[in-house]
Amino acid sequence: MNETRRLFLLSALAGMAGVASLAFAPALAGAALPLHSATDALRAVAAAQPALSYHTAGPENGRPIVLARSHGQSIEGYAEIANLLAAQGHHVLLPQLRDADPALLGQDLIAFLDALHMPEAVFIGAGEALHAAQAAAKLRHTRVIGLVLAGAEGASTSGPAVPTFILPAKATAQQIAESAATLVRDGKWRT
Repeated sequence: MNETRRLFLLSALAGMAGVASLAFAPALAGAALPLHSATDALRAVAAAQPALSYHTAGPENGRPIVLARSHGQSIEGYAEIANLLAAQGHHVLLPQLRDADPALLGQDLIAFLDALHMPEAVFIGAGEALHAAQAAAKLRHTRVIGLVLAGAEGASTSGPAVPTFILPAKATAQQIAESAATLVRDGKWRT
């Protein structure tokens, strides 16, 4: 079995168990697996309990954009958005969230930024994951440059004043990427 396949299977097993133990899979720490291109990777991060696995695209020195995706949601639905943003020079991160309350997931997203030593990011949330992105903004609004919420028509946007784009559930990848790019360009970055 080749190394890439072995690491992928170990990360999938850790994700199904709900707890990724880097002691169980020491080779997984910082390992990069090719997905659709050389810039895509699957890594494990001890961000919160449980550790989050995530995909990444784009240059690491680009402005970070976090695409929050719900537990069990396929990455394929986000690949086009990630590729559009990565082509513009943004560092796109797609953490796989656990199945939990949105408030806990918001904490996980902030802990995810902490683990990667990222002071702030733009967050994109769609479906159930939009509540996690909103919770992260309510928890630490200074860490969230802006929100793109797809499928949030009629959702409450109360809380700290964070620039927010609310898009329909049927928004295209291009519309979502353009909204995120606008927040990156017009955002008030501290770094």
